Amino acid sequence: MPDDAPILDELRAMAVFATVVRAGSFAAGARALGLTRAVVSHHIRALETRLGVPLAQRSTRSFSLTPAGEAFRVHCERLLDEAHDGIRGMELLRAEPSGEVRITCSHHFGNKRILPALLEFRRRYPSVRLHVAMNDSNVDLVQQGMELAVRAGPLADSSLVARRLVKEPTMLCAAPAYLRRYRAPTSVEELAQHRWVVYPPNQKTLSLQQGEREIQVPVRGDVITDSAASRLAFVLAGEGLARLPAYDAATLLASGELVRVLPQVQTAPLEIYLVHAQRVGPSARLLRDFLLQAGQEMMASPT
Repeated sequence: MPDDAPILDELRAMAVFATVVRAGSFAAGARALGLTRAVVSHHIRALETRLGVPLAQRSTRSFSLTPAGEAFRVHCERLLDEAHDGIRGMELLRAEPSGEVRITCSHHFGNKRILPALLEFRRRYPSVRLHVAMNDSNVDLVQQGMELAVRAGPLADSSLVARRLVKEPTMLCAAPAYLRRYRAPTSVEELAQHRWVVYPPNQKTLSLQQGEREIQVPVRGDVITDSAASRLAFVLAGEGLARLPAYDAATLLASGELVRVLPQVQTAPLEIYLVHAQRVGPSARLLRDFLLQAGQEMMASPT
């Protein structure tokens, strides 16, 4: 399908296809849509013609999906769900939103980035109650009864939906006190001889990019922590080097409390995701969309 092709007819046909699949037959799908069976069949035939593959096998009494139809069904149902979610979200905006949302995030990133957004959310929607759990471990959303979670790194549980909230720049930093005791590294190779504040505790190496070279640097130190706030405190106290996100480092670099080490070296950004189940309630959708918008604003103004 050409990228610049008119898409409205295809979107309508995809919604029709998803409705028919969920209803289980052309006739039931037509009733759900308030259309005739002939119109429903027309939309699906047009979609098959556009895609160049059959999506369904049908007769007067049976209806089943082809392998291509099974694969395409996922995209069509997602489109239909997003449309319904968008409409329900607008209905929430017309009325006074209420209810409760349970959200979990880490202490440090939560206080730095999420808490200000939650305060603004409360000012805008005072009738929505918030249950905020600060936790540095990845809790099980279902077991803990959480609707939204803010997490770093890739998503292991494929049954959940992960939407990138922010992509934070990072950099290597140390305190002046540390650099007075240990000569500042002048090359990536020298980093292996330095002391690190190790975070997270299982970190063994750090991936760096210098030009076209990707280099793995061993990370060893006398301080190991599972807390991002503790990592920053130990680095400020001169206990070692660390890779810090811009939201921690920027102000401290400007004040001279931290020094950037090897500024010519690139470190991977910190990617933070907003995670939730496939379907969430209206108040959770409202907060989800609010945080995603806030995340765009964070990336536009990273400090």
